[in-house]
Amino acid sequence: MRTYFDLGRVDTYYTRPMSEAWSKPRDVGALADEQADLELAIPLAEFSRVRARLGALEGTISGHVHFERDGEFAVAALEVSGSVPLVCQRCLKLMPWKIDGRALVALIAADSQADRVPEHLEPMLAAGGKISLRDLLEEELLLALPIVAMHSDARGCEPAARADEDRAVQRPFERLGELLKRATEPSIAPEETDHGRSKKS
Repeated sequence: MRTYFDLGRVDTYYTRPMSEAWSKPRDVGALADEQADLELAIPLAEFSRVRARLGALEGTISGHVHFERDGEFAVAALEVSGSVPLVCQRCLKLMPWKIDGRALVALIAADSQADRVPEHLEPMLAAGGKISLRDLLEEELLLALPIVAMHSDARGCEPAARADEDRAVQRPFERLGELLKRATEPSIAPEETDHGRSKKS
């Protein structure tokens, strides 16, 4: 016997998508005590602070995080890799930008702990001792993006750039000389022409 939910005659049962494990806040102290090793693959669209700087949202960022202890701090050794689509500011075309970042960060529970972080570690705030793995990778991803995206080889976007330059070059005074020449030439009155000359009586 077929049964139906409260959706009328529609058989589909809609459920709220479950959050991915990398989006949930994790206890960094527990991860460090376990010396956890985690491999990640996160869609670009999930990085909210990076999206505005991308030319498209297709793609995935890979990451590896190893947690350990360094004195009083939980430490994360990060590796981030992949490729992101950026817009070249020279030709305004999409270009792939290779991501290959590494960092060793001390995860601090409050800003007041930053002064105690050893020099060989970068402080990163994990408020209340928790942080999501996505946010952890996003910090490094942001640092790996260029301030101004451009093709490393300008020849890759010369045709488009040249076309833009040609369209941009306007010469509003190009015919000014011709117009001035015409304006300064002596004009011939209609009555002095052969066809309009008056006969004297």
